[in-house]
Amino acid sequence: MNTKLTLSLDDRIIKQAKEFAKQRNKSLSKLIEDYLAGISSKMPPNEQNLPPITRKLAGILKGKKEINLKNDISNFLEKKYK
Repeated sequence: MNTKLTLSLDDRIIKQAKEFAKQRNKSLSKLIEDYLAGISSKMPPNEQNLPPITRKLAGILKGKKEINLKNDISNFLEKKYK
């Protein structure tokens, strides 16, 4: 259910927020709704600001204590081209 909310904000802030929303192809209402949902969620603070796709991927490397990207890529390529 949607409920109308009236806010009193500085005109300059409103103008900037509308432009920000327009650049993201969102309405100002949707932008504010997303923001409020994000800050009021019950997610742990370290995951709170992650985009949904990043949250889905979080934890897929559990159990791997240290990541050496250069070494991991090198090992992958050696196995692939043997």
